Amino acid sequence: MKKISLTLLAIVAGATSAHAETFSGPFIGAQISRDAYEVKAEDTDIGIGTLDLDGLSGNGIGGGVYVGYDYALSNNVFFGVEANANFSGASISAELDDGTDSISGKIKARESFGLSARLGAMIADSTAFYARGGWQSTKFKTTVFDGVDTYGTKTMQDAVVYGAGLETRVGAQASIRVEYLIEDYGSAGLNRDLDTNGIRVDNNKLSLGISWRY
Repeated sequence: MKKISLTLLAIVAGATSAHAETFSGPFIGAQISRDAYEVKAEDTDIGIGTLDLDGLSGNGIGGGVYVGYDYALSNNVFFGVEANANFSGASISAELDDGTDSISGKIKARESFGLSARLGAMIADSTAFYARGGWQSTKFKTTVFDGVDTYGTKTMQDAVVYGAGLETRVGAQASIRVEYLIEDYGSAGLNRDLDTNGIRVDNNKLSLGISWRY
């Protein structure tokens, strides 16, 4: 009886250990995303008039890579840090015409880099729900045509990132995750030549990633 009890205790201890270590240690991964940018502006002077935008959006497919480290805080909770590099194909076009003059432009999102942390909890033996928060810096290319000349600028804009995701193990070392993140760029100076610092940009990002753990 004593031998059986010791055997059961060892099995339970082993299962608990495996559960606690499901998401721990270093990992690398790749992801594909759908970027959905929204631009808002209120009483923004662009030279020929006041710009007011609400609901102007542009979608695109993106992708990237990430690397990070997770640490098990308890049997059910883990904490992780992560760095990423991404590229987006999203763009937004707009035109303003006051009856006399007109101006049109396009904003394209390009490469971005970021750091974030996540806090997760196990909801099944191999699946976890987590919340993420961090920072992202994205390069935007702006092209403007004022009716006579075409010119452009490139700027890096910083965003506060927050959201949540689900990750599940699909093998001894691999896992798949789905995330929904919001990149809040606040009041972004996407075209300083036009003094348009009142433009607010948000990216609602849905991504699918696959990770490899060591």
